[in-house]
Amino acid sequence: MASPDISGFRRRLDSFVFFHLGSDARMEFEESEGSVKVSLDHPRVHPFRFDLDSESVARMASDSLALEDFMLEKLTEHRRVSAR
Repeated sequence: MASPDISGFRRRLDSFVFFHLGSDARMEFEESEGSVKVSLDHPRVHPFRFDLDSESVARMASDSLALEDFMLEKLTEHRRVSAR
């Protein structure tokens, strides 16, 4: 069973991904002893993966701005640049 921090983090992350990328984003979420591994794939970003320790998960579960800052940085870092 997921810890309250992981459940809260997952809810916030799901909402963020849906709002910024839409329903066609593919996310894999793996938890292990309070830490998480997340993989994200979408046509607007290069596929990427990140790992968070239990302290980061707890902070982002309780602070939506911390999660948004982290994820916006990840999306920017991995965005696909279209040739015009």
